[in-house]
Amino acid sequence: MKKAILILCFLAFPGMLAAQDISPTYFNRITLDGVDELARALSDPEIAIEQKQLAVNRLGELARQLPNSKVPPSRLYNPLLGALRPEKNVQDHHVLRMAICNALRNFSDLEGSSQLIGPLGRVLMDQDEHEEVRAAAARALASFRKDQQAAADALITALNKELERGPGPKNISVTSVICISLG
Repeated sequence: MKKAILILCFLAFPGMLAAQDISPTYFNRITLDGVDELARALSDPEIAIEQKQLAVNRLGELARQLPNSKVPPSRLYNPLLGALRPEKNVQDHHVLRMAICNALRNFSDLEGSSQLIGPLGRVLMDQDEHEEVRAAAARALASFRKDQQAAADALITALNKELERGPGPKNISVTSVICISLG
């Protein structure tokens, strides 16, 4: 009897067996007022990387609505910066960090966007960082036209570090992306 009840519970509540799964339409319904819900999703270890990526994408989309609102941009980009730190014990975490770099591009023309250049520059210069994440950070820095000088300085500093390292299998594509990002 106990086994039958246990089996029925697992059939009725399959979420008990897997990571928490959230519908993509759920994130799309969140407005600027519900940004805290997206931030909680990013910090929740029970939520899968794919779901967190949906939250990141929504934060990037909401950044486009900021010029017509009273919400400070930092309320949206601070959770993104918090999730940008590498977590080696989380499988495919680099995919989430790539999405974060892409989402941060949407903040490039907003007030306070200069505060994002430093973290993106550090990601770009981190030689232990995944190659695709570094490339996404370089592309994101290329979007910061409002703070063009600071973004160019970060790209040039990263390029100089790569040139000092010399050619290698892990830095040729990053060096190419940096050069393209510089224009």
